[in-house]
Amino acid sequence: MVMVSAVVVIAFAVIFAIIYSQEKATNREKLMNNTIPQVSFVGRPFRVDTAHAEPFPEGFTGFAITSGTTMSGFTQLIIPGSGLSFSLLVDTEGNLIDVNSVLDLPDAIYRQAAFEATKNGRRDSTVTLGGRTWQYEVSAVTVEFVETSNIAFVVSGAYNDIRFLDVTDSYRMLWSLGLTLGGLTVVILAAFFFISRFFAKRAIRPMAEAFEKQGRFVADASHELKTPLSVINANCGVLYANKEETMESQIKWVDSITRATDRMTGLVGDLLSLARLEDKEHEIRIASFDMGAALGEAVAEMEQAAFDKGLSIDTHIEPDAVVFSDREQVSKILVILLDNAIKYTDSGGELSVSLKREKRHVICAIRNSGDGIPPEELPRLFDRFYRGDPSRTSENGGFGLGLAIAKSIADRLGTTLLAASEPGSHTEFRLLIY
Repeated sequence: MVMVSAVVVIAFAVIFAIIYSQEKATNREKLMNNTIPQVSFVGRPFRVDTAHAEPFPEGFTGFAITSGTTMSGFTQLIIPGSGLSFSLLVDTEGNLIDVNSVLDLPDAIYRQAAFEATKNGRRDSTVTLGGRTWQYEVSAVTVEFVETSNIAFVVSGAYNDIRFLDVTDSYRMLWSLGLTLGGLTVVILAAFFFISRFFAKRAIRPMAEAFEKQGRFVADASHELKTPLSVINANCGVLYANKEETMESQIKWVDSITRATDRMTGLVGDLLSLARLEDKEHEIRIASFDMGAALGEAVAEMEQAAFDKGLSIDTHIEPDAVVFSDREQVSKILVILLDNAIKYTDSGGELSVSLKREKRHVICAIRNSGDGIPPEELPRLFDRFYRGDPSRTSENGGFGLGLAIAKSIADRLGTTLLAASEPGSHTEFRLLIY
């Protein structure tokens, strides 16, 4: 925001500065070009009192203004089309001597203009007269008052020529431009703030969720590891306390340690599997294979586990369902889904497996009867250490890592793993391979 704000402000400031300098240059050019040099003006009387100068001989009717000795003539005529302007001739004390103007302004305005332009001693600036803004330029000139009779009589002196240009509209335009650019700056920065805030939240949300999942994962993994370690520690304590007992009499404590070690080994193995799946460099071997054959092998591998729970697996497999993927990884997904279905199907329940080709992909569906999963729990189904039935523990229902592993494998293979459930009826997992 700081960088964008700086860029916007600097860009608009540069635009305003360029237009401002161009407008000032245009006004100054008009101001400097609104007089015609070397134009004689004879027979025109002064418009204001000249009593401050020496008395002129009778018959004096004209004057001339020069800048140095090479220029003669009256130089204050206004150029048509140069804008509203006028010029004043004042002496060194600021007294108004003559007015050159085509504007119908009161003499009081001209006297005020002369006073305002000379009081601060600046050669160029702006003044406000009659509610309008005038830019002026002061130039030093030499005035020679010449008597027109045969008797030559010349009065010379140093005066100031002050030229005024109406720049009210120009300043209004600059003020309007400044307000427009300022308003645009505020609007652009506000819009950018809310847009960047919106996208920042969207960008941060996955990281926040990842941190939350990581924290939950560490807590769950610590809890799962703590249980077998506690069992091992407790049984080792019993063995130390009964050193005199025979091995045969304490074999149950050794068996308990062995089971706890096996559970911990299984958990560590699952965690390592997840870590390998998240490794982007983990090699995937893509090749064509018969999905029906792979599913049949997975069903055969899990038949004994189903038989032990009094379940039979009803299979419907279409032939020639050839897909392109990693057969070993796909087989892992199928075994995990079948194992999950067997664990969560009560004795005497129904378990079915189907495989069919539909348009551009093959669909493998594994359904089991049971209590089902509430709709609000479905989004968490593939989270690590999630168990749909809280009564199941690592001893009777696994660690809750199987579906997370299956989902990770499916994502790495570019396949889709979906879950649907009807509470009180069934749960179904679908693997879509394109």
